[in-house]
Amino acid sequence: MGCSFGDTQLQGNHLEIMENNIPKITTRETEYLRSFYPSLSHLEAGRVAEWLQERKDQLLEQAQTAENEADAARVLGLLAAGVGTVCYAVNPFMLVGGMVGGAAWLWFVVDHYNRTKEIAPLPFVRGNFLDALSRAGDYDARQDYRINHLAETIKFLPRHNAQEYVFLYSDYFETVIDYLSQVEPGKRFYAYRWLLGWFEKFQGRSLPKKDQLDTHLQTVTIDSRVKVEEVRAIQETVVPRFVDLPKPNLVDLPHAQNQPALNATTNSTLPPNLGTMPLDERGLAVINALQLSGFKIDEMMGSQVIAIAGTQRGGKGTLAAILAILSSALDPNLNTQYFTAGVDVYPFACKLHSALKYSDKDSDTADRFIAQDLLMFLKGLDGSHPYSHKNLLLVIDEAMRLLSLLEESDRTWAIQYLLSRFAKTGGTLIIVLHGSNLTSVVGKATAGLANTFKQSVSFIGCVAKSVNVGGLRKINVASGEYFKANPNDFGSPVAGGQLGAVPEWLKTELHPGNGQPDPARTLLKLFPELQQHHTASESPSPIPRGEKLAPKDAVAHLESVFKKEAVEPEIVEVDDPLDDSALEKIVEIVHSAIALPVKFESIRKSRKWDKNSPSVPQLRKALLMLVEAKKLHGNEEVGYEIKS
Repeated sequence: MGCSFGDTQLQGNHLEIMENNIPKITTRETEYLRSFYPSLSHLEAGRVAEWLQERKDQLLEQAQTAENEADAARVLGLLAAGVGTVCYAVNPFMLVGGMVGGAAWLWFVVDHYNRTKEIAPLPFVRGNFLDALSRAGDYDARQDYRINHLAETIKFLPRHNAQEYVFLYSDYFETVIDYLSQVEPGKRFYAYRWLLGWFEKFQGRSLPKKDQLDTHLQTVTIDSRVKVEEVRAIQETVVPRFVDLPKPNLVDLPHAQNQPALNATTNSTLPPNLGTMPLDERGLAVINALQLSGFKIDEMMGSQVIAIAGTQRGGKGTLAAILAILSSALDPNLNTQYFTAGVDVYPFACKLHSALKYSDKDSDTADRFIAQDLLMFLKGLDGSHPYSHKNLLLVIDEAMRLLSLLEESDRTWAIQYLLSRFAKTGGTLIIVLHGSNLTSVVGKATAGLANTFKQSVSFIGCVAKSVNVGGLRKINVASGEYFKANPNDFGSPVAGGQLGAVPEWLKTELHPGNGQPDPARTLLKLFPELQQHHTASESPSPIPRGEKLAPKDAVAHLESVFKKEAVEPEIVEVDDPLDDSALEKIVEIVHSAIALPVKFESIRKSRKWDKNSPSVPQLRKALLMLVEAKKLHGNEEVGYEIKS
């Protein structure tokens, strides 16, 4: 976004303030607050999504640090109190030390209760101590505790910061990005704080309409504290989307004599000296050319985690290869790790992990070993320091195939890590998914993480088209069109989410297998130094240590499970179904809810149960009975409402 508030006007206002010695609006008490945020110049320059994500990561790191300090304070306080109490007979002053330690421990317990209304006297026991005791004999409660682990950590933040994290973690995250991106530069930080205040005022139930925000900002002036030079410098570092480039001279293109003639679209997009440009400048030029051709490559790389989803042969792997090649062109030091099942791989430079690595094994066994390699790689990342892999690009093609070959516990761990913790490495993840929606990907074992995935991932959808290969025979090939996909239905785009189609000038090379245009191989003709032909290893890699492979009969079953549409959880018979009063209680909970439809977990955890909430099987059976009796309508996936 350009600097619409006008550099000259803002600079003039800034100089006028300095010359007239107008006092600052901030006080001594509030002046330091802005320093707690990521650089506000990036926000005002239009890097809204990156700034909000950085703020969310910052708050999470602060919460984890505070939690560690809280555990240390309770350990030392209890230890000092215990030693002082036991050893006071040896030295009376030990009792004084014990009293100091006990006072420190008591101060923390009181402070934590004042902030969260939870009694937490013991270190490493998160949440309310009485709830921890009740979880000891309740399997469902322990599962909920594990799922809500992040929420318990956030409680260690000061109350206002905790509310801000909830704001950034909520379903409104994309809406906030959209709002702030359209706000006039110089007013974005104020708008962010105003939206946060609205969110807190209405306890997270709503955000203002866009016209309400616009009307309010008309009464707000541009912040005089904006650092104009920093904003301008940041804006200039962003790759411009619309730049008129001179016509190319095909003789200067690398290997031009071996390329098919490019059509007229190329003549207005690629520069004439492309072949003589350094690698990174060539990458920028090609990105500009793609954008000018209507292919929004910059929006596709608008997140730290990119999920490419869609039908078979829809072009998912092609797009992953294009993004990886261009990323490597812009950063020659990028560490590209590429995991895929099978041996059909694009010939671009990367650290490849495919069945070629185990060329002496059959295809199923080789894929299982690749799945184990992926698991070991992810566990290595999980054990590293946060943001220590900023130059990492991890590409996982055939992700569902690889994950399905792991044992259930390892598969669950890998999915949870990719959904919730990979971003902390500082790297970028491109994952190719086969499935129709998010539920079919994450499965029941990762319940509670789907919303996290939706908020923090850029979903890109694609579709296949059928082409005639002679006679009545047809094959499915990629259409070349991409869109921002709805996480609930990968086959449908979000409103205004069209990302364009691969331009014709990027379809001159043919795939050696099906003879159809291959954009990834065409792109490599422009970056010959990024080509790398992958062949079977002459000395096959050893079997991974400690591998745990699923039996062959389980593989087919798991693959089918991952590809199933989202279905209602199976209702099992229970020995002690809920009575009529409990059924009426459920109807009362749904009827009194503020936000509709009411989610399954919200019903089970309602305070109206007076700590006698039903088990998951009991509640599922009861809800099914109420739906069949037409007292409620809905399902566990979308929620429940009163039957009108």
